[in-house]
Amino acid sequence: MRLVLATNHLGLGGSESYLLTVAEQLDRLGHEVSIYAPEPANGVQVALDRGLSVVSEPELPEGCDAVLAQDAGVSLQLADRYPDAPQVFVAHSETFDLQTPPQLRGVVGKVVALNDRVAAKMGSLAEEVEVVRMTQPIDTERFASRAPLPEVPRRVLLLSNTPNSDRLSLLEQACEAADLELVRVGGLEGQVTDPRDQLAGADIVVGYGRSILEAMACGRAAYVYDWNGGDGWMTAESYAAIEADGIAGRSGRTVLDAETLAEDLRRYSPAMGPVNHDLVIGRHRANVHAQELVELFRSLEAPKGRPREGLQEMARLVRLEWRARAEVHGVGREIAALRREIEKQRQMLADADARAAEAAREHVERAEQVRRSYEDSLSWRLTAPLRRLTHLLRRFR
Repeated sequence: MRLVLATNHLGLGGSESYLLTVAEQLDRLGHEVSIYAPEPANGVQVALDRGLSVVSEPELPEGCDAVLAQDAGVSLQLADRYPDAPQVFVAHSETFDLQTPPQLRGVVGKVVALNDRVAAKMGSLAEEVEVVRMTQPIDTERFASRAPLPEVPRRVLLLSNTPNSDRLSLLEQACEAADLELVRVGGLEGQVTDPRDQLAGADIVVGYGRSILEAMACGRAAYVYDWNGGDGWMTAESYAAIEADGIAGRSGRTVLDAETLAEDLRRYSPAMGPVNHDLVIGRHRANVHAQELVELFRSLEAPKGRPREGLQEMARLVRLEWRARAEVHGVGREIAALRREIEKQRQMLADADARAAEAAREHVERAEQVRRSYEDSLSWRLTAPLRRLTHLLRRFR
């Protein structure tokens, strides 16, 4: 099949990682795969390094047999470009509205949801489309265990692009209390295109979503905790409920403070490694996921009578943009206030530095005045011959 896989932004986030993983697996199955992203970013090089085709709009193929879309914008654009190609929409979020399928009849053939929480939202949309529940795919050949876990953990890796400062502080306190070294990857600490080395160097991985599954595939102990909260250790017993909720740490089952978090981390066991590995192998293999997608594509008929007009959907999308712009305006005002505060603090520091420099200069001047006063004194002049004699004796020692 000729397939176009599309996402609005091709960076290094979770949904982009999903798309690249699926594209590679479909390519291995022999399908002709083109990745399309109106906003190319760091993920493009990752795709090229894996031998995948990334195309711009003018480079899109003349025709295709099916489309996989992740955002409303590319979904509508490709529905217009390929009116006869069925479309599968993969929904990654119940929060970000632009990652919801367009509410126009006939645009999307089926919706894939990767957890129960998103599936519930997709099932409540105005435009009824069959929702297919699948699991997050992980390349278990790329992400594999390199070494067993030690009896006593030493290093914790926070693998996340979105840690809140207050939760990060709690994690730092907990790791210090549990005598664990904390290292960070992602977000302001810098993203990496391939986290396998960082995963291999950690005993415990903290994060959410795909980062947890990748850690599990590598045989690491995995603890679900991030900006939304925490669900604790991933174990054979906790897996089903945590996976159903999207491995998001937002179920509310566990409320963590620094003391509870530290106590939890002390419950580490090296047996978590092989258990986690087996859970991913059994339920999250990317090659199996790709085969299930192929079945979905083949089960869809060519769309009939896709609407060329959709005033209500256009109005809804404009409302979303209005809301987003209002939020951006609010964030802009906060940034401006923070900049003013930073400038105020910077000026205070500059003034303090100037005062310190002036005080140091005055101190040097007072010391110089004392020195000159001492050298002008009668005692200094009377003892000058003795000092010269002492100097000469030192030279002949």
